[in-house]
Amino acid sequence: MTSALIFIFGGTVTMALIGYASYLGSQLKRQKSRQEKAEKELEVELGLNDSDARKSVQIIAKALMQKNLTETEAAMRIGFLSQKIAASPEEETLFSVFQQLAEATSHVPILDDWQALDVTEKSRLTQERTAIESKYTGFVQASAEQLTRLRLT
Repeated sequence: MTSALIFIFGGTVTMALIGYASYLGSQLKRQKSRQEKAEKELEVELGLNDSDARKSVQIIAKALMQKNLTETEAAMRIGFLSQKIAASPEEETLFSVFQQLAEATSHVPILDDWQALDVTEKSRLTQERTAIESKYTGFVQASAEQLTRLRLT
């Protein structure tokens, strides 16, 4: 009788463990399914962000070529947007010109900080910015022209 109780108890424990293992397996399967869904949604979102950033880069590059922006302003904007793009090596080279110019002029105040400057300081910084831009202008203009043809997908 003792061996029968042990057998019944062992069977009960085994069944409980099988049930618990099945429960954990189904939980794991649901978790994996949720994770795959989240990864797909993230991939779609990143693709949309990439596409939006590419369109914005093209608009900024066209505005630069039409002289609607300074090279420094375009460089700051394109440098920022380039971080949102899954760029090819060729595109990274084009973006690096803008990033270098943005870095070289990063000490020049913008927006409210610019407005707070007096006229002589604004004039001095404008001359300094223009001198820095002149060193990059050929590369920036060539890159801007190529960026207007940037693939959008």
